[in-house]
Amino acid sequence: MQVQKNKSELGLTILVIILSGASASLLLLPPLGIISYVDFRNVAIIPSAIIIFTIGILARSKYPRLTSRLFKGMVAGTIASFALEAIRIPAYMFTKWIPMDSMISLPALLLTEKITALSQVKQVIMQSGVPMNLYHAPMDIFLVGSLWHFWNGATFGIIYAIIIGKGKWWYGMIWAVIIEITMMMAPYLIMMKGAFGVEHMDGYNIFVVTLIAHLAFGAVLGIIVQKWKKDSISILNLGKGA
Repeated sequence: MQVQKNKSELGLTILVIILSGASASLLLLPPLGIISYVDFRNVAIIPSAIIIFTIGILARSKYPRLTSRLFKGMVAGTIASFALEAIRIPAYMFTKWIPMDSMISLPALLLTEKITALSQVKQVIMQSGVPMNLYHAPMDIFLVGSLWHFWNGATFGIIYAIIIGKGKWWYGMIWAVIIEITMMMAPYLIMMKGAFGVEHMDGYNIFVVTLIAHLAFGAVLGIIVQKWKKDSISILNLGKGA
């Protein structure tokens, strides 16, 4: 009976992990022309968020472990995103090591159809037709971009909390490096500045500053999850009677 219950929990857990990857996939699928940014928003990002919250709420009585990890990871990831922003925002506003506000303003412009493709970015910047930084971003752009960006942090926190269990805090930094390498090879970046941002400034600037930012994210995430989580069972134990 317990084994069957754990297998059902494992199935729901895998579903949550898959759904949690939907938001960040904005950097992978739309840039390749597989689907438009707005369609991806409507069929992937918004529905996945609704389903994740629904599972978290409805599973609380039968699978309290899953609900606990889901929401604790969500909150931890959101908080950790502020640590990332403490490095990212100065890096593009003052040092220019990151070109434009590429994680809030730019995604929001794409998600709201102010621009429809990454190929338009250089033209938009040259014409100064749309603000590309937080100093001048319209409120709707700021809100949409912030919601997407911090939801990304939340979903990365969910995946970490679900998979790792009560791990060492520095496991969060390993997870952050995985996120960083994936982002550096995403079509979203490659189409604008090349893999790892080699076409920007001295070639190493984007990678260095985003790596530091993600390590800060991972450290804060790892510390919070380690402190909040009560059990040490990982996803690998589910279905084995644990």
